[in-house]
Amino acid sequence: MITTGNGIKVSFDRPRYKTDGKEVSCELRYRIVVPETMGRSSWADTTSPDIIVGFNLGDEHRVVGKARCNEDDTFDKHTGREIAEARAEAKAYKHADKLVKKYVKAVAQKYFDMALEFQAKADHVQDHNKGYVLDMGK
Repeated sequence: MITTGNGIKVSFDRPRYKTDGKEVSCELRYRIVVPETMGRSSWADTTSPDIIVGFNLGDEHRVVGKARCNEDDTFDKHTGREIAEARAEAKAYKHADKLVKKYVKAVAQKYFDMALEFQAKADHVQDHNKGYVLDMGK
């Protein structure tokens, strides 16, 4: 999958409902998918390189949302399902957001560490070559 912008997706399986008296629960299974490449805004843009980070955060996650009918209200299974599913979906997105932030922070730290390592190597090569050129001039 190649995309520009925020291509992070939460992919849901079909919801599973359970009714127990005046309570409806909705189980959602989902996956969090981050695109392999988050590219430049256009191919003419050479100032921002493609970033390759593709990953799935775990194979599958699971959340449950619940809806209870107030004692004063008339129970409606359809409305209960809608409320339970909305609550489950909200939980899933909250969880996904937390995992994505954690992973992105780890990726950013890894790139930062690689940049520092490369900087040390570049400094060493520049110092070595500067001395080499000076020695050749003697």
